[in-house]
Amino acid sequence: MRTLGVPRHRDEVVRLQRSEGWYVGRVFAVVSGAIVLVFTLSMLSKAANVPTQPMGAHMEVTFHASPAPGDRERADAIVSAARTVMQRYPTVADAERAGFTKFLPRTELPIEHYTNGAFAREAWMGHFDPAHPTSLIFERGSDGLRLVGVMYTAPNRATREQLNAAVPLSFGTWHRHVNFCVPPAGTERSDITGPSARFLFGTIASADECASAQGQFVPRVFGWMVHVWPLEHDPAKIWAVDRGEGMGGHDTMMGDGAPHAYDRLPIALDRLPQLTVAAGEPTSGATVFAVHCAECHGVGGRNGPDAPALAGIGIAPGQVAYMVRHPKAIDPISEMPELPLTDRELADVAAYVASLRK
Repeated sequence: MRTLGVPRHRDEVVRLQRSEGWYVGRVFAVVSGAIVLVFTLSMLSKAANVPTQPMGAHMEVTFHASPAPGDRERADAIVSAARTVMQRYPTVADAERAGFTKFLPRTELPIEHYTNGAFAREAWMGHFDPAHPTSLIFERGSDGLRLVGVMYTAPNRATREQLNAAVPLSFGTWHRHVNFCVPPAGTERSDITGPSARFLFGTIASADECASAQGQFVPRVFGWMVHVWPLEHDPAKIWAVDRGEGMGGHDTMMGDGAPHAYDRLPIALDRLPQLTVAAGEPTSGATVFAVHCAECHGVGGRNGPDAPALAGIGIAPGQVAYMVRHPKAIDPISEMPELPLTDRELADVAAYVASLRK
């Protein structure tokens, strides 16, 4: 089987491009080209300690925040500016004339990012300007590329407060790509792209695993990113992490493709906050759970069609209470409603879920 390594020189890149069958997928193209510069910038920028939650093995997202005074007005102003940008550069030709270039020039994707280097540098320096998005996002269809959204960026060193100052976290969800393992020379194509891939956005997701595979581990790829889809009408879709399912998984650009699994919580249990909650009565809580929760979480919390399993995971009553009161803070793509439970009902259902066994 033919093997491919990461190109080290321009001549090798040209040779590979000209060879028959040269194509290892959109992620490998990132490694062989533009990502080299971004790796350097990512490594030089010390990351601030921003609380995040994982979305799959290779992406982390900011927690949703409770609305603060002025958030809606700020969010609406950003969306309005983004719409003006889209009117200014409605086609690829318009975008290219304004200095936007295709991020992966030799790879066709369903969603294409056209990036402006000057705007990207401006954002990297910590200046947020809604009239200067780092990228314009085009969707590929039968009639060509259609502009559907914009992407703003921020450096890894940005704090949660700085991210919130740029885009209110009660509306937008900043995300960044993590746990990237660059393959060593001679790596087989199947280990770089495809369903069984180990490297890049494959199954390797830790420094130790990457070292064992003789790869180069990059903890953070690029900086922070936030998408805006101004043509949508539902706020959840306007501020979705990715285009498609409201606040769906980010898999169109980098090929993460990790499903939002329902066999586990969307956040590690030791990172799930707690609320102070009174001691509850599990028997009464079972009735509350059956009425409000079982349809999604399943009978006895043993998994359902639309929510993670709760039985036997060791969750504390205060953590259950936090999930009930702040579902979007735990999972930005959650469809769990804010249940209108009284404090007594909350205490009871929290006690019941904490008592569940497999």
